[in-house]
This record gives sequence, structure tokens and C-alpha cells, in this order.
Amino acid sequence: MAALNVLIVDDAAFIRDLVKKAVRETYPGCEIHEAIDGRKAISLMNSKSINLVLCDWEMPEVSGIEVLQWMRADERYKAIPFMMITSRGERDHVVKAVEAGVSDYIGKPFTRENFAGKLTKLVWRHLKIKPSQAEAPANPLAAGAVSVLGAEQTAGKPKGGDMGGASVLMGAATKLPPQVRAPADSGSAAALLGAAEAPKPQAKAGVRAKGIASVRFGSGGTAKLVIKDISLQELIGVFRREGKLPALLEQAVLDIVDQETGDVARINGYVRMMQAQEPHPDAETIQMIIRYVDDDPEKLETLSRYIARVR
Repeated sequence: MAALNVLIVDDAAFIRDLVKKAVRETYPGCEIHEAIDGRKAISLMNSKSINLVLCDWEMPEVSGIEVLQWMRADERYKAIPFMMITSRGERDHVVKAVEAGVSDYIGKPFTRENFAGKLTKLVWRHLKIKPSQAEAPANPLAAGAVSVLGAEQTAGKPKGGDMGGASVLMGAATKLPPQVRAPADSGSAAALLGAAEAPKPQAKAGVRAKGIASVRFGSGGTAKLVIKDISLQELIGVFRREGKLPALLEQAVLDIVDQETGDVARINGYVRMMQAQEPHPDAETIQMIIRYVDDDPEKLETLSRYIARVR
């Protein structure tokens, strides 16, 4: 296979790891480089030969759109394929990226299948490199779980190795165990029903709601979360179950709106825990914990102001 040198640029290590996993599974012989912001990406491209860039938009110091503009002004990178990976899906952002010379655009959150499909089309169109023909992992979907970027679900049994694995999903075809313990690491997920230990912090009973957050999931679903507790690391919210639940460890994008100022904190994260609020498998009220993966100072400043007001 022809050489494929890929640069992945994102200030969130969680997102970089998910993208790396998908790229390696699709192109096992490729060489992958990483940068945590646009400035480091440009520095790396000045020292190495890169022929594919997968880049976030919102990053500290130098943004993804600035990286793209720099590339299109440099003869070495004028024609190099560039995929923008971002939670900013508004039309004006898409238009701005197209005008700057973006090769493709994918919004967060997204499924592994959607990302891999766009990636293979992009690489073939620009570089004429085909993906590996290796057999796909067995049983990517099990018991109603959604196969997401970097997380393979199995019926009632976590698969170790990636962020603590995935726990049992509510409404799975298999019988739910009476007690399931989550692994001890910070990225592990508790069982939906009958969890022996729930991740911290726990919202106190009777605490009034701290607002509403809109959340989009990688599998395409959405929810309105009533915020029970919120910190600079994660959000605890409750929502009414409608249709299929998202998978544990699935990507999520939170829009937290400060109703007084109109500021929006758009935070990338993942589903860390879900727990039924009624004691039966068809429970309609679900409590969810979203763990953030963003390190963008501007986003965290907006979030800090919101937390200070509602606490």
C-alpha cells in the first residue's frame, strides 16, 4: 500500500484517540502524527511530510480554520486533503470552511461508520489509496447497543481495553445482572440498572434543577437534559427516554445556554454513565453523566461563568 502519513489535530486527547483508532483500523500501514493545537500542527508540517490532515476547528492559540488557511497558502500543502472535524455544524461555519478550501467536513458527534466512510472516500479521491480489506471485528452491534467510534458493545459483558469498556445497556435483549461493578479507572461506565457504584459527583436528592442542556449523540439521537449537577469535569442530567438510548462511551456534544447572557458553552464529551430512575427495564426517566473531553480555555471560561451563576 502507498505511504499514508496522517496528522490528527485536536486539543482533546479523547477525540484524538478515537480518531487514531478508526484510522489505524482502516489503514493499518499508515503513519500517524498528533498535535494538540494548530500552532503545533503547523510546526509539525514544517518538519515532516504529511499527506492527510484530520483537524478540529475550535482549539486554543491557532484554530483549525487558520491551519487550513495556512496550508492553502503554502505550495507544499495547497492540494493536501484536509477534513474538518468539529461540533460547529452551523451553515455559516460550513460555508467558511468550504471557502477556505476544506476537502471534507464532519460534525461531532459521529459514528465510527460515518467517519470511516468519509475517510475512505476522501483518501481514495485525493490519494488513490484503498483501505485495508481485513475482516471487520465480529459482532459490532449487540443487544441494541450502537457501535461507536472506539467502543465495541457486547451483550451484557464489557470488552476491556478502551476507556474501561462498555457496560450493559438498558433494554438489552439479554437479562440484566442484578449487580454490575464498573472498572476503577476514571473513564469506566457504570451499569444502567442496578449499578453498585455510580461515578462521582452525585447530585443530592431534592436539589433544584440548574438549567437545561441540549445534547447530540454520535448515533444521531438528541435529548434535553434537566441539569441536576454540573462541574468543570462533567454534567449530571435527567431526560425522558424516547426511542433507542445512546451507547455508553458514545460521543456527545452538549450545548449549555446561559439564559441571562445568551452565551453558549458547546462542550465535547462522552456518555460516562446512565441509570434508570424507575426500578424496571422499561423505565422512561434516565439519569446520565456526560464527561467532558474539551480543554479549550474559552469554552471552560463560559462554562465557569454558568456554574458560578447556578450553584
